[in-house]
Amino acid sequence: MIIKNQKNSTKITGNEGAIICDLLNPQHVKNEIRYSLAYVTLQHEKSTLPHIMKTSEVYYILEGNGILHINDESDNVKVGDTIFVSSNSKQYIENVGSGDLKFLCIVDPAWKKDNETIL
Repeated sequence: MIIKNQKNSTKITGNEGAIICDLLNPQHVKNEIRYSLAYVTLQHEKSTLPHIMKTSEVYYILEGNGILHINDESDNVKVGDTIFVSSNSKQYIENVGSGDLKFLCIVDPAWKKDNETIL
């Protein structure tokens, strides 16, 4: 059994204002999983940088309101929404709520720097 708590997880602060907590990835559970799971906090009025992932991605909104941009589409996202993003899609999310936007992000296969292109 592996239990990870976001408070004790490795945190990465992105230039765009996102705080990314690495919860699970294949390094934690060798030969058991192929995806990565992150808990992301995006500060008020911030957005992630437009990027393309070679892998698919799933967002699950935990708190706040945002606008998710995928290729030429944009839509409002809110608590309880689950969004699938196909591989090789241009994407970014912006926080349009009054507080932090918090969400889980699953990348399959697991996130690797080489699989992401910042635009």
